[in-house]
Amino acid sequence: MRCGRQEQQHSGKSRVSRFFLCLTLAVLGLMPFSPAFSAPSAATSPSPASNPLLNQQGMMQRVDDASYAKYREIVATFDAATRAQPVDAALALARCQFMRNYAWAEDLQWAEKAQSDLTACLQNLKEKFTDNPEVSVSLMENIYGKDAVAQGEALLPKAKRWPTEYRARLHAALSNAYQATQDKRNAGIQAVEAAELSPDTPVLLTAVRHLATTGEKTEARRLLMDAPAPKIAWQATGRINTALDVLPGPTARDLLLRMQKAGLKIDPYVSARALLQSGDAAGAQQALAEAKSNAQESAQNRALRLSVALAARDGKAAAAAIQSSLEHDKGNRWPLAQSYAVLMSIDPAAGMRFAFAGLMITLLAAGLCIVLFPGLLMFPVHYVGTVRARKGRPTPPLFERIGLRHAWYGLAVLCFATWVIPAFVVSQSTQTHSGTAPVLDTLLPKLALAHFATLGIVVLLLSRTMWRLGRRQWTGYGEWKARWFIWPATLLVVSTLAAWYLAHHTSVRNAELQAWNEYVVKGAMQLGGTGLALLLVAVVVPFVEEFVFRGCLLGGLTRHMSFIAANLWQAVIFASVHFDAKHFPFLVMFGLTTGWLAKKTNGLAVPIAMHMLNNAIFVLVVMAR
Repeated sequence: MRCGRQEQQHSGKSRVSRFFLCLTLAVLGLMPFSPAFSAPSAATSPSPASNPLLNQQGMMQRVDDASYAKYREIVATFDAATRAQPVDAALALARCQFMRNYAWAEDLQWAEKAQSDLTACLQNLKEKFTDNPEVSVSLMENIYGKDAVAQGEALLPKAKRWPTEYRARLHAALSNAYQATQDKRNAGIQAVEAAELSPDTPVLLTAVRHLATTGEKTEARRLLMDAPAPKIAWQATGRINTALDVLPGPTARDLLLRMQKAGLKIDPYVSARALLQSGDAAGAQQALAEAKSNAQESAQNRALRLSVALAARDGKAAAAAIQSSLEHDKGNRWPLAQSYAVLMSIDPAAGMRFAFAGLMITLLAAGLCIVLFPGLLMFPVHYVGTVRARKGRPTPPLFERIGLRHAWYGLAVLCFATWVIPAFVVSQSTQTHSGTAPVLDTLLPKLALAHFATLGIVVLLLSRTMWRLGRRQWTGYGEWKARWFIWPATLLVVSTLAAWYLAHHTSVRNAELQAWNEYVVKGAMQLGGTGLALLLVAVVVPFVEEFVFRGCLLGGLTRHMSFIAANLWQAVIFASVHFDAKHFPFLVMFGLTTGWLAKKTNGLAVPIAMHMLNNAIFVLVVMAR
C-alpha cells in the first residue's frame, strides 16, 4: 500500500513538471512576435540620418549658411553702389558700419569673415577719405585706449575747420579714450569741449563732474540745465544722480521738475533724494509715498526713508523706518542709534518701543565710554607721578590750582558735548549723504548753530574750573623774551603761505575733500556773514580749546610727569580730537608750540592769541575759496 501511494505521488509531480515545461516553451516561442522584444521600426524611432529635423547642429549650420549668404548679398549690393559712386564717403562709411554689426557677434560662426571684411573696409576708408571729418571720427571710434588718444590728439589741429557736429563727436570720442586710460583730468577737459559744442553729448555727465570737482559748479549747473531733456527715463535719472553727487542746493530738484514736465517718470527714491537735498522734506515724503516699504526695499532706500522722516520731523514715520531697518538690515547699529537719538528729540513717545531698547543701550554705552575714556588716559599719568614722588623727583605743576581730575573733567566735557549736540541737531541730515555728496546748503547753518550750542554748554560746564584757574594764569606773568615768539611767528607764516597756495593753485575745492570746520565756517557766514564766522571760529573756539587742552589737560599732566612728556601727550590728544588726518602733523606741531608758550609765559593769553590768529587766517582762506 505504501509503495502504491508513492507511485501515485511521483506520477502527479511528473505531470505538473511537464505542464510548466510546456508553458515555458510556449512563452519563449511567442517572444519574437511581441512588440516589446521586436526590432525597432523606422516609423517609431527614426535615426538622425534619415530625419534631418532631429539634427540640431545641422539645422543651426543651415541658419548660419543662410544668414551668411544674405550678408554676402547685401555686401555685394554695397560693393556695386560704391563702384558706381566711388567718391561718396557716406556710402563707404555705411558699408563699414554694416560689417561692424556682425564682425564682433559672438553667436555667429562666420563672424571672423566679417572681421576680415571690416578690416579691409576700414583700410579702404583711410586711403580714400583721409580728410573727411565723418570718416575720421568714425575711424577713431573704432579704436580704444592709447591708440585712440594718439589718433584723436593728432586730429585736433585739423578739426578746428570741421563742422560743429564732428568736432563735438571728436572731443567726446577723445574723452572716452582718456577715460579708458584712467586719465580723468583730460577726459573731463575733452568732455567739457564736447558739451560746449553739443549740449546733448554722450559725455555730458563726465563734463559736469569735471567742472564740479574743479570748483566750476556754476558752469556745471549751466551745462546740465541747458542740455535738452532726454527721451529715456534712465538717462534723466543719471543726470539727477550726478547733480546729487557733485552739485549742492536745488540743482537736482530743478532737474527733477524739468524731467517730470517733459513727461518722464522718475524713480520715487531719486525724486525724494533730490527734494530732500533742496530742503523740501515734505515733498520728499510725498514722493516716497508712491513706493511702499517692504522687505524687498534696499538698505540704502530704507536709510533714505528714515532720513526723510527725521528731516520732516515725523516721529511715527521715523520710528517705523528705524524698526524696519532693525528687522531687515545688519551692521548699521551705530547709525540707527544716532537716528534714534534724533527721534527722541523730535517725538519721545514714538521712540518708547521695546524694539528700540538695544539702540538706547548703545547710546548710553557710547556716552559712558566717551566720559570714561579720558580717565583711562590719565591712569598711566597718575602712575608715573606716583613713581616720581616716591623717588623724590616730583614735577612742578604748570598751574598750581589745576590737577589731574580737572584734566579728566575738561576733556570729558568737551568730547561728550561735541558728540551729543551735533548728533541731536544734524544727524538726520548728514545720513542722506553717501560720502561723496556735498553737505546741504540748508544744513550748513544748522552746523554753525550746533557748534555755538556745543561751545556754550562747554563753557557753562567748565565755568567753575575757569574761575579756579585764576587771573594770573589767564593773563600770564613774568618776564617775556622776544625770541620766544620767533618760532610761533614762523609757524603761522608757513601755514598761511601753504593755505594760500592750496586755495589758489590746486583743485582741493571739491566738497568731499573739505574739512568739517570748513562747513562750520560757511554755515556761520550764511547766518551772520564774515563777522559771525570770525567770532565763532577765531574767538570762541580758541578760547575754549586752549583752556581745555593747555589749561586743564597740560596743567594736570605736568603735575605728574615732565613737561616734555606732558606737552607731547596733550598735543597728540589735541590733534586726534580734530579728526583731520590730512592736517594731523600740523595740529601736533601747533599743540606743541602753544603748550610751550603756555609754559614760557606762565599763562594762557599768548596761546589763545596765537590760536585766534591761526583760526582767523583759516576763515579768510575758506572765504577765498
